[in-house]
Amino acid sequence: MGVTMMIGYPKDANFNTEYYLKHHYPAVTPLWKPFGMGITRVMAPTDAKSPYAMLIEIEWPDMASFQRAQAETPAETSKTYMEDMKNFTDKEPVVWFMENKNGES
Repeated sequence: MGVTMMIGYPKDANFNTEYYLKHHYPAVTPLWKPFGMGITRVMAPTDAKSPYAMLIEIEWPDMASFQRAQAETPAETSKTYMEDMKNFTDKEPVVWFMENKNGES
């Protein structure tokens, strides 16, 4: 069953969308695509009701695919990308997973 990784940056976060889309996202994507990383959505709120400054969804075929991506990405590479976060946000994101129950992407 497919899962979606949800990454929410808090409403009070400063989030540099341009940097994320031009630098961080293109660097991380090739690392995870071979493990099944699917459709990704980078979404900004349209009104003040959202608890997030930015919400990112990453689809995976299953939880095991994401876990393989994490396990097989070299530690130094993961560290580099975690350190890059300071270039596009000043807050830690909240990360959780949702399971697809209707079988559609």
